[in-house]
Amino acid sequence: MSGSHEVHPAPPRRAVISLETVRSNTRLLLAEQSSGRVVADLRGDAYGHGMPAVATALDELQLDAFLVSNENDVQAVDALGLTTPAVLRSQLATDSTTVLGPQLFGLDSAELADPRALGLLPALTLSARILSVKKVGAGEGVSYGYVYRTPRATTLAMVCLGYSDGIDRHACDGARAWFAGTTHPIAGRVAMDVFMLDVDESPVSPGDEVVLFGDEQHGYPSPIAWAGALGKTGAEVTASLGDRIVRSYR
Repeated sequence: MSGSHEVHPAPPRRAVISLETVRSNTRLLLAEQSSGRVVADLRGDAYGHGMPAVATALDELQLDAFLVSNENDVQAVDALGLTTPAVLRSQLATDSTTVLGPQLFGLDSAELADPRALGLLPALTLSARILSVKKVGAGEGVSYGYVYRTPRATTLAMVCLGYSDGIDRHACDGARAWFAGTTHPIAGRVAMDVFMLDVDESPVSPGDEVVLFGDEQHGYPSPIAWAGALGKTGAEVTASLGDRIVRSYR
């Protein structure tokens, strides 16, 4: 129809990556380097952030190379036509090379436990849609093994992310997700395709968005806080995110 346009709904599972945040983090880290080669670590699909998009965004910063996981990744970077080459770990001269690892994405590492202390911000926001809601009474067992029981009458929201998307099954052991202006506990073990969120008395409807982690300046759990509840690093968490999660960039 003339003059009409199609509106596409947001995907049920999505990761929004700020490429400007990745560039800003990289500039801060480059400013600390006085000599030697500097390589950006883009292994594991850029720790789940999407290697092609991240490599393209960082090409302007005149890094010496991109560290990638295998020969297929080398060919993928070469096909982008960038000025920055891709290399494998075996090709690095480690004595004169600084590898900028997960901190590029505002994630923690063995070398840097608190990226925010250096002004490094998380670049990825992971969210998903609510599929259904259910009001339950106090003491209700939730999900596998009933490891979670509702402490009071509450509302449970079924969220369309599961362990097949890379969400740890044991996220109920302390992890929280953001909804309606505050964080709420994961209720019970994560299933293959969904998890349950105890949203208490918050008004909730199917289609509403839940944020698992992102920039804590917006009130979200940080990737580091989410990972810490699971005894992991933020890098482990984002690198595990599956292909059903639609990546978009801003």
